[in-house]
Amino acid sequence: MDLQPPKTLKHAYTLVILSKVLPIGLATSSWVALATGFTPNLIPLVWIVLYLVVGLYRIFTLYKNPYSLCSYPVSGVAKLLRRVSIFLLYVGAVVGLINLMSRPLMASLNTHRSETGIEFFVVGLYLSLLGGIGVIGLFGFEFSRILAFEKNANRKQHS
Repeated sequence: MDLQPPKTLKHAYTLVILSKVLPIGLATSSWVALATGFTPNLIPLVWIVLYLVVGLYRIFTLYKNPYSLCSYPVSGVAKLLRRVSIFLLYVGAVVGLINLMSRPLMASLNTHRSETGIEFFVVGLYLSLLGGIGVIGLFGFEFSRILAFEKNANRKQHS
C-alpha cells in the first residue's frame, strides 16, 4: 500500500473541494451563477448545503487521518487513470487559486473597464467552466483508488 501520498496532492485535493463548495471568486458571481444554471429555489439550496457539509466533512477526514488518500499500487488502465486524474487535480487546484484571487487580479490588470462589466463575466464564466476539471480529476482519482482496492480484495480472495 502507498503509505505516504504527497502533501501537495492532499492540498490540491482540498483546494478543489473548497473551490467547488464555497462561493468565492468571480466564478460564483451572480451573473455567472445564473448563466451556469444556479436557481435560487428552496430545493436546490438544500442540495447546496448538503454539498457543503459533505465537502467539509471530506476535508476534515482528509486532515484528521494521514492515510485517507492511501491506496494500493495500480497497473494498466488504472495507473493511467490515476496519473491523468492527479494531473487534473493539480490543474483544478490552480484554477481554484486563480478564482480566489480573480477579483483583485481583474481590478489591477483591467485598467479600462467597459460600462457593462462584460470582462468580469467572461473571466468568471471561464473560471467556472475550468473549475470542473478539478472535479473530474477528483472523481477519477477516487475511482482509481476503488479499482486498486477491488483488485487487492480479489487477489486476497483467490489466494
